[in-house]
Amino acid sequence: MSETTLIPQPIIKIISDPEIIRIVGKKGGEVSIQDINLQFIMATLWWERNPQLETFFNIMELTIKRVLQEIHPHDKLVLDYTYTANDTLEDASEIMVEIENIEVDGEVLEVEGDIIVLSGNDARGFFKKLTSFRRKVQKNIHQEI
Repeated sequence: MSETTLIPQPIIKIISDPEIIRIVGKKGGEVSIQDINLQFIMATLWWERNPQLETFFNIMELTIKRVLQEIHPHDKLVLDYTYTANDTLEDASEIMVEIENIEVDGEVLEVEGDIIVLSGNDARGFFKKLTSFRRKVQKNIHQEI
């Protein structure tokens, strides 16, 4: 009788709240946890007048890469996600990010908690809120890191 040894597969779990996004990677008994402090990052980006959304996506992508590298060393990370804003990017008060696919070196990973919601104050007037569905932005992103 032969024994087969199961090789544990890496799993990514994303936990999101208005202040912190926690990215957890698990493979067998190994665990890596990285937090993205949204208030600190957005305040810093606003202060330095950096492009906020683009910089946030870069930080998110690199944090996912770092978590996976710690538990499952790899060469290439493929990350597919879609973001949807409830208005133009300049006027949006909510942006939803949905992680659609994560692959490391061609291996598709299991992702739990694949939606991140970024929300802020909605300073739009009544008419602008009412007609925002026409200006809604949705974009698919494919990154290879």
